[in-house]
This record gives sequence, structure tokens and C-alpha cells, in this order.
Amino acid sequence: MTDSRTDPTSAPTDMSKALTDIANRRPLLVVTDFDGTLSPIVLNPAAARLIDGAGPMLLRLADFPGVRVAVMSGRGFLDLAERVGRHPDVFLIGSHGAEYGGPAEPAFLGPRDGLVDELRLLLAPYAGALLEIKPVSASVHTRRMVDRNAAVAVREATIAGPGSGEGRTVKVGKEVVEIAVVRADKGVALRRLADEVGAAAIVYLGDDLTDEDAFAVLSPDDVGIKVGDGPSIAGYRVHDSAAVVAALDHLANALASDDDGLRMAHWIDAP
Repeated sequence: MTDSRTDPTSAPTDMSKALTDIANRRPLLVVTDFDGTLSPIVLNPAAARLIDGAGPMLLRLADFPGVRVAVMSGRGFLDLAERVGRHPDVFLIGSHGAEYGGPAEPAFLGPRDGLVDELRLLLAPYAGALLEIKPVSASVHTRRMVDRNAAVAVREATIAGPGSGEGRTVKVGKEVVEIAVVRADKGVALRRLADEVGAAAIVYLGDDLTDEDAFAVLSPDDVGIKVGDGPSIAGYRVHDSAAVVAALDHLANALASDDDGLRMAHWIDAP
């Protein structure tokens, strides 16, 4: 029997109710991934941009009393900040949590550069393989490779070769393998932020395998939203980035309604 929470055809109704219900729990922490969530997946990661309406929506949510908004991505902090913008009310976390609120320490550059050299040598024979260099990691993208057998071979060789180096961690996503020279985890970063803001409830949205670490730390009363296809432990699912903006809009409207109710109750109770 299909669980209505994870069936994309029935999830929107249930999800809307969950978002409406969670709006009255403050402090409320709203955290979203970037690529595939606030931005559609593109062949070249450098071309990724916020989908229309996403930026203003983040600021609208952050303007509510008792609501904290963050964007957490596998991208480097400065790269993420360039695409989302720097706003005092939107907290940014890069490199899967390794760059928590700011750029990584320069001490990681040496180990990262050594990793990059190994990956460049590995990828040289393969047409279409893309190397993305980040502050504490490097990612091998195979989405543009026409030869799909070669794409599989590249991912396997990346994991077995450079990925097996001492002190390195591997994260596998959709058509991408990322190797980091520092241990980082979206779940750990989300839990840290939730503790710092004293969150009574969390809404988290993400599309990739690395977002499952964040979904895993949510309580049954929190709201986790998986974006797109693929297995997930998230309670709810939407199809794409446009649906993400729609879900956040529903949450914002619920927050506004809840605040209006509180103001009305205060006015009625006033002497």
C-alpha cells in the first residue's frame, strides 16, 4: 500500500496541512538546499540560478517573527552567497556544513589542491566529465557525458581512486561524486543550527542523496520535503523547484494567518 506522504500524486494536500500546522510553532527553522531545490538542475553547475520567486520568498519567510531561514548547499560558501545573495536574515551554510556561516579556513587549501591534481589526471581521457573545485572538496560531474558506460566507469574510478585517500570522505549524488578533505554532514549542520536558534520545529527541503542526512535528524513533528524523484525518508514530496516556491508560499501564507490570529487575540484581550 502506498504511503500518502511519499506518493507524489497525493502528497500536496497532506503537505499543505503539515505546513499549515507547523506555522504556529515558533521558533520555526526553515532550511532549504540550493541545486535542484531553489534552482533547477542544469548541465553546467556554474549556470545555476535561483528560480523566479525563490529569493523574495526566502526574505518574506525571514521577515516573520520567530522564523529563521537558511540555505544549506554542497556548494562552496562564497559560490552559494553569490547565487543567493547575502542577507542578514538568511543564514548560509556551504560545503555540506563544513562552511558554517562563512568561508573555510585556508588550511584546507593544500589538501584540496592535491586532490584536484589527482582528479584532473584521472579525468583527462574522458570527454564530457566536469571537475568542479570547491573550498574543501572537488566534485566530478558526469551528467554531460554522452557515453553512459564511461560515466559509470568515471564515478567508480573516482570513488576507488582519489576517494579512498586518507582523510577524505565521499558523497555520491545524482551524476556526481564529491570528495572532501574534511568531514561534513548536512544532518550535523542542521542539528547545530536548530540548537543554536532553539527551534521548536523544522522545515527542510532538498533533492539529493546528501539531503537524506538532514531528513534523518528531523523529528516526526518536523516537515521534510523531498524534491523530485528517487527514494527518500522525507515525509513529503514535490516535483520540482517551482513546486518548492509554491510550498514555501503556502507556508508564508500560513505564517501570516497565524500572526493575524495572534494579533486579533491580543486586541480582544487588551483592557
